[in-house]
Amino acid sequence: MWRTCLAAVTVTTCWACSAAAEKGDIEIGVLSCMLGGVPGEAPASVAPTGGQTRDALCIFKPKSGAEEEYIGKVQGLSLSADQKGALIWFIKSGAGAAVQPGMLQQAYAQDPAKLADQKPPLIGQANSDIVMHSMADTSEGSASTTEKPAPTGFVILGVELKLKSASG
Repeated sequence: MWRTCLAAVTVTTCWACSAAAEKGDIEIGVLSCMLGGVPGEAPASVAPTGGQTRDALCIFKPKSGAEEEYIGKVQGLSLSADQKGALIWFIKSGAGAAVQPGMLQQAYAQDPAKLADQKPPLIGQANSDIVMHSMADTSEGSASTTEKPAPTGFVILGVELKLKSASG
């Protein structure tokens, strides 16, 4: 009897670990992007909801491996020209995903399955195992409402990255 229970627990544990890996739950590094340029209208094929696009220069710092520099386009709503700043994402992937040179080079779009009251992660369009979670989405601990930072006022709809260079 206990062998049957142990087998059931093992199968359930393996299934849970497999499901977690498929969702991109393993952090593999951090991507920091500096917005630049004047906002332009995003083409309808890129952002069907309208919005604007901004150029970005991004640095990916993996937990292991060489640092990489990417150039990109950030698509969003309410990206005004005076919003010069950094966007920072945790990059997550499935278990066993080795960091490869240029692995972030692709387009990312919002996860439509995320609840409306939460900021959705950005899912890789060519490789959906790579997921970008905004650092702004992380909990601020037990800080009171008055101590938390004000909302940014813009929404990121998508990001497109192209490898510029890799160190090492």
